[in-house]
Amino acid sequence: NRLRRFVADASHELRTPLTSIRGYAELFRRGADSRPEDLAKSMQRIEAEAARMGVLVDDLLLLARLDQGRPLEREPLDLARIVEDAVDSARAVEPDRPIDLEVRGPASVLGDAGRMRQTVDNLLDNARVHTPASSPVRVTVGPDGEAVLLTVADEGPGLPSEVVDRAFERFYRGDPSRSRSMGGAGLGLSIVAAIVEAHGGTVTVRSEEGAGATFEVRLPASGDPAPEQEGEGPVPPS
Repeated sequence: NRLRRFVADASHELRTPLTSIRGYAELFRRGADSRPEDLAKSMQRIEAEAARMGVLVDDLLLLARLDQGRPLEREPLDLARIVEDAVDSARAVEPDRPIDLEVRGPASVLGDAGRMRQTVDNLLDNARVHTPASSPVRVTVGPDGEAVLLTVADEGPGLPSEVVDRAFERFYRGDPSRSRSMGGAGLGLSIVAAIVEAHGGTVTVRSEEGAGATFEVRLPASGDPAPEQEGEGPVPPS
């Protein structure tokens, strides 16, 4: 059943970094890597694997919380401001990648600011991982009827239909050859789906092989505008 499969997949993902950490610990026990530079490199790898495990555990706990229907914080938010901050961070990670942002109007929603930021970060990270470093990404946010629409579109190799159908499935990575980096556990998009659904919204993906992928998040619009900080105004297209 679904729970059994989830536990099996989670155990597998945790076992990989744990095995690596145990391997380095065994080297220390045997006195290998005695040179200072080798010790430093091994410690960096142990720290990286431990951090990877920590992220995975946090993701699993979040999914478990959302599965149980535990309520998220709800407050008036300016989704455009959250998206702008996320795009700024993504540009800092990859300065050579063109990331265009267009705000098409009011984007007030009721939601959990931290989880909304995580949603945008995961969508941008998905585009980063699955496209060449110089491939552009287009981000738009604004009103769509009684909803707020966020889109993240890339110009990567696109997705075959069987991958589109499973894009939000937990631990599903799709075609490994499509990814430039396979360090993740395949939870990013499933977390997006869980957070969006917990906010009463929907997330979909449109894609064809060779034609990039476009992810669309629709959230109920809030009639109450989010409070603006002093000096803030509408985010212009960039």
